[in-house]
Amino acid sequence: MLFPTHTLSNFEILEYANMIGLPIDCLAKNQVPKSIPKNTGLIVNLQDIGQSGSHWVCAIRKNNKCLYYDSFGITYIPKQLENCLIKSVGRENIYLSNGQNQYITTVLCGYYTLYMCKSILLDGMSFKQATDQFSDNPSMKNIDTADNLFI
Repeated sequence: MLFPTHTLSNFEILEYANMIGLPIDCLAKNQVPKSIPKNTGLIVNLQDIGQSGSHWVCAIRKNNKCLYYDSFGITYIPKQLENCLIKSVGRENIYLSNGQNQYITTVLCGYYTLYMCKSILLDGMSFKQATDQFSDNPSMKNIDTADNLFI
């Protein structure tokens, strides 16, 4: 089990994903590929490679639709990632989660993105089912849900 006590690095995110068979990649925004394969996820840091890192967001492709998820509820998609999603599924098949699930002062974004990817890609939830696990306002319930990453 991962305990939300610190900011997750890309290495920790990938290690957890590999342990549970979660089909994701984890990278900086300037490393985003041109497209995302079906039934995979991208966990993306909003800073470029070589920078200290700022915030993890994710894009999850399920068949021919993509969900962009930011635990702060920000719906602006970084240009590199937006281009990837448009090329993968077309603009009309990109869905945005706009609820603020995470307190702005916490460092749990890696946990939220991992949980969202796991819910959709391994647990078979729809985008709506996965996002409905969290309330649209930061809460202890949201933290308890996001840190429920059993190995």
